[in-house]
Order: sequence, then structure tokens, then C-alpha cells
Amino acid sequence: MVELRITVTFKKTVEDSEGSSVLKALRLLGYENVTDVRTGKVYFITLSKGNRKTAKEFCEKLLANPVINECAVDE
Repeated sequence: MVELRITVTFKKTVEDSEGSSVLKALRLLGYENVTDVRTGKVYFITLSKGNRKTAKEFCEKLLANPVINECAVDE
């Protein structure tokens, strides 16, 4: 079995409005030392067989929009 962790985030050039809202809230709570917040999703997928190439296919076909997202795969 192969256990994968796939992280999907916005590309650095894409505005992350949820991250901006969290940053604003943290600053309002007094955490002035926080300079940036980026959000994303994490998927935990277990394969009976397969590899990183299979996971990249998941990203390309379903989990991420290649125009605005980056996808990282960890085993």
C-alpha cells in the first residue's frame, strides 16, 4: 500500500482571499508579527498499488486547476 499526502495551494501569483481574511483577523487579534497567510487543501489518499505518477494524474485531472493551483505530493 502507498499512502500519499497531496497538498493543493494557490500559485504565488494568485490572490488568496481566504488567506487575506485570516491575516486581517490575526492582526486584529494582536498578532502583528504575522506577515502572510496562504490557504490550501490537503488530501490523504491510500493506494493499493501505484506511485507518485498516479498521484500527479489525480492532481491534473481532478484535485487542482493548473491555471491557479500548485500541487505537491508526499509519500
